[in-house]
Parts: sequence; structure tokens; C-alpha cells
Amino acid sequence: MVIIMKKIIFTKKDTAELLDSPDRLPEKGEARVKLAFSTVSAGTERALVTGNTESSEKFRFGFPSSSGYSGSGIITDVGPDVTDFKVGDRVMVHGGGHNQFCTVNTKELVQLPDNVSLEEAALVIISGFSLAAIRKAKISLGDSCLVMGLGILGLFAIQFAKLSGAYPIIGADFLPERRELAKKLGADIVLDPSDPEFEKKCKELTFKGNGVNSVIEVTGNPNALKQALCVTAKFGKVILLGCTRTMTEVDFYNDVHRPGIELIGAHSGARPTNESHSGFFTEIDDCRVIISYLSSGRLDFKPMISESCSPAEATKVYSRLVSGNFPIGVQFDWSLLD
Repeated sequence: MVIIMKKIIFTKKDTAELLDSPDRLPEKGEARVKLAFSTVSAGTERALVTGNTESSEKFRFGFPSSSGYSGSGIITDVGPDVTDFKVGDRVMVHGGGHNQFCTVNTKELVQLPDNVSLEEAALVIISGFSLAAIRKAKISLGDSCLVMGLGILGLFAIQFAKLSGAYPIIGADFLPERRELAKKLGADIVLDPSDPEFEKKCKELTFKGNGVNSVIEVTGNPNALKQALCVTAKFGKVILLGCTRTMTEVDFYNDVHRPGIELIGAHSGARPTNESHSGFFTEIDDCRVIISYLSSGRLDFKPMISESCSPAEATKVYSRLVSGNFPIGVQFDWSLLD
């Protein structure tokens, strides 16, 4: 029997469409989920829908293609050997796509407590990137932390830095509305990186004016990385959470080597695959931690959700993403197709 569902596909450069796509029932070790929400990952999906043409040949993408890896929904079918999930379970889904239905290995699912909403659960995978970066910073009580770039990953980083005991937490972004949201989510102070006294103000906020212990660089902008290095304390860390896809010029001798600064890559794939250990959790174990904090009320993702759109609006949504005029947290509400 042929099963047809709806799926968002990048059909050509700068264009997304909601199209019919084949679906299948689960096999051994799998479950089929009817998606409730899927969250747009702005940086990754902008690169995909544009073909990432501003970068080198190594990182360019072709068409047609698809995306979407942070979602939530309700299980409709399980494979013949699946016993740890059942039909009707509410779950977070990793790698389910922007699809009406998805069939995935049950290792990509985490069951949700009743008090964690499907909307918040659809942000968990993306938020886990920021948690992994904060783990690599190894923050101790009283360590200062600067988050450069207050998009969705930066705002998650603010919250995880607070849970880790960082103080003060400094948020930096050009946009005043993002700086204000960062303050609501736990930043102690926010700064505009275009301020000529940005470096001076950052250092004045830190212990003895020595500089920031940990910088979470989220922008992927070469100029932001240079600023980050200038305000980092001796023996401090700069965590590269943002993905710079262009060549970056750094004065390694004066800005890294002499002050003993650590540059630490924090790409989402730079995590253990099978087993978690201190400072390095698997992606799914990080998701379990985040869900437990959401359930306890120690995290609140609701302020991160700016818009909930029908998948039928996919063409308009991605047109806005390409133009650069895009809100913090945008989700597709798949129930709007019912």
C-alpha cells in the first residue's frame, strides 16, 4: 500500500514548497510519528535553501533537498519488536524532518512528561547544541561568561550558563529586542558589540577587570571572533558554537598563544555517539536532561517561540528566512493541515 504525506522540500535555490511525498510504516526498532511541531533551524536551513553559495565549493548544497531535525509529535505505529514505546506516546523527535509523518529509529525519540508541551519539546534538539557548548566551557561558580550573538542558540546558551553558575553572564547583540529578551532569560547585563567601548565595558564587568573566563561565540562572524579573543581572560576559553563558513584571519600569537586561550569547537556533531561522560553527553542524553529541566520548571522555552505557522505557508516562511528578516523561534504546526 502506498502512503502519501506532506513534506516541505527545497525545490530550487531560495524556494521551499509543501509537496506530496511517500511515507512508510515502521520496521524493526522503529516508530512512526505524526508530527505536531517542527522547528526551523535558521542557520542550517538558510544554508540549505540558498545552496550556501556564499561559501566554498566544499560546503555548497544541491536541490532538491529537505531539512528539519527538531520536532515533536505522537506515535501512530510501532515496529514489531518495539516495547519501550507505544501508540499514543508523546515524544520528542530527532531528525524527523519538516514532515507530516516520520518513521525513525526509536533511539531518536524521547518520551515526554505530561507537563512538557509539544511546542517546547520541538525546540529541544536545537537547544542541545547550546548545552553541549556550555558543557565544554566547564563553568565553575563565579566564572564570567559572554555570549556573542543572541539568536536562538545564544539565548539557549544564556539559560544554560545561568544553570551552570556563571556570573556575570553578559549577552552581546546588535539588536535591542534580542538584548532585552536575553535579560529576561537570565543575562545579568547586555551590550551592543558596535559600541566603541565594548571591550572596555566587558572587562570592567569581570573579576579584577581581567576579562571573560568563557566566551560562547554563536555568530560565526569572523569579526565577532576577533572581538571575543580581545575580551577573553588569560587562560580563558572561546567556545565556537557558531559555524563560520568563510576564511577567518586570527593573530594566533598575540590573541591565542601568548594569553593561553583555548579555542574549542562545539559543532553539534562533536559529541560522543554511544556513551555519555562528564562534560561530553550524547545528543539524546542531553535531550533527556533538557526535558527533565523543562518538566521541573527550571527551564522555560515558551519565550523563545516567536511564531507558529502552517506548513502550507512554507514558501513565504523560507522567503523571509532568505531575506534575513526572521524571528528567533519559528515552528511549523502540522495540526493545521488536519
